[in-house]
Amino acid sequence: MDCLVLWDIDRTLINAGGSGKAIFLAAYREVVGAEPPGLPDFGGRTDHYLFTTALAGHGHPVDERVVALFLDTLAAHTEAAREQIRADGVALAGAAAAVAALAQVPGVVQTVVTGNVRDAARIKLAAFDLLGPMDLDVGGYGGEHPVRSTLVRLARERAERKHGVALPGHRVVVIGDTPHDVEGALHNGVTAIAVATGGATAAELRASGAHTVLDSLADTAALLRAIGLG
Repeated sequence: MDCLVLWDIDRTLINAGGSGKAIFLAAYREVVGAEPPGLPDFGGRTDHYLFTTALAGHGHPVDERVVALFLDTLAAHTEAAREQIRADGVALAGAAAAVAALAQVPGVVQTVVTGNVRDAARIKLAAFDLLGPMDLDVGGYGGEHPVRSTLVRLARERAERKHGVALPGHRVVVIGDTPHDVEGALHNGVTAIAVATGGATAAELRASGAHTVLDSLADTAALLRAIGLG
């Protein structure tokens, strides 16, 4: 491994058509027995952060047993909604070509750093034929920690441990659509590539400190150049 690519999923590789929030709310109601009192924008946030923020809004203590129950329930609801995700969602322009192109480059390892729990990440990627090139064993997942930068660190450590190498920061690349993705990369001293396919504008992504901002993934050659492979 001489390059590690850490993909965000929602609104970077796919658009799930709003099903992700509906699944989250259904799992929340099952575990807590009430509607959440208010949630921040989901973009770039982790499931752990969203759930514990909602719990605090209800005045509930953050009990890790309840958090674990919610994360398991969320995974089960995502599994049950697999066909709905496929029906409502779509792979974003250029996503499949980008993932496939990187899979052909020797030494490149692809995985995810995502706000989703691992089972949800697997289901969403599989629904749009993006799973094959991804090594999910070295990913960072939204059930592990509320802070996204921690997930970047965990994924990097897992990949480096698996492959027995220590990569310089410019050979670890985060690709996402929100300032939170960019912040997670910069906090770890790695490369941040932002795509303006989510709620943030290109100007907002540049202002957040992204090293490169792309309008989308449609230009595979531009993405490879941004990673340092073109």
